Amino acid sequence: MTITHPAARPGRAVSIYLAVCLLAAACGGSSSPTAPSSGPSLTATFSSIQTVVFQQRCVSCHNGGQAPDLRAGAAYANLVNAPSAETAMLRVAPGDPEASYLIHKLEGRAGIVGDRMPRGGPFLSSADIAVIRSWIQAGAPNN
Repeated sequence: MTITHPAARPGRAVSIYLAVCLLAAACGGSSSPTAPSSGPSLTATFSSIQTVVFQQRCVSCHNGGQAPDLRAGAAYANLVNAPSAETAMLRVAPGDPEASYLIHKLEGRAGIVGDRMPRGGPFLSSADIAVIRSWIQAGAPNN
């Protein structure tokens, strides 16, 4: 008689794998997952942030309506040194990510008006937000 470990049965192994994946997702600590990075890599330049983040994730809502226009050609002027309509903060305060409302909205901090951005997720990864912070810390140049 041969004794087979339960995990050695193919159906059982797949079930265990799926259960572990579901448990890991459920215990991730976020109410909405972050989007996996895909496409071009994000770098700490405005042109990269415009292409990789704003064009791909934001302009479907931020396109000239009530929300700040983040389309190419308009985004920089609508963000850098521009006052937030919701708070006394600047949307992007060059050199100061902590005083930039954009960072507060991307991180979903307490005290923001409305939802964390992008609304409903998936949210930007902490690595992507760190790149945007670096751009702001460097003075938010239009590069």
